[in-house]
Amino acid sequence: MSTSSTEDPLRSRPRARAAAPAGPRRAPARRTAATAPAGARAAEAAHPNAPRMPFVLLVLGLLGGALVTLLMLHAVLAEDTFEISTLQQENRELAQEEQALREMILHAESPDRIAEAAEELGMEPGEAPEFIDLGEGGTGRDAE
Repeated sequence: MSTSSTEDPLRSRPRARAAAPAGPRRAPARRTAATAPAGARAAEAAHPNAPRMPFVLLVLGLLGGALVTLLMLHAVLAEDTFEISTLQQENRELAQEEQALREMILHAESPDRIAEAAEELGMEPGEAPEFIDLGEGGTGRDAE
């Protein structure tokens, strides 16, 4: 028996090249329409760009909505800033008015001002007070 006729044809083949040098591996080439199987070509032809368009519209819609929301938020904050500054100015004016009123009250409560107001009303200053001495039975003036 000859060894060539009974040997397995796969084993009798010469060995492939020695191992290739280790280096960066290349990604497999993409299949084009000409090299793709017939089933894959039919699937690509049915929906070539369908999944991409709704996603792009969704992203554009979200970006537009975010931009409009940001613009509205900025407008509200600007309006509130003007209102805050107006209220702060009004608060300063009221504080100054309160201080002026406090000064007027202090002036009106002074003893000199009270005496002037009493004279304007026709009141006269009283005489020195008199005291009764219960032991002697008379006023303190009698002893003088």
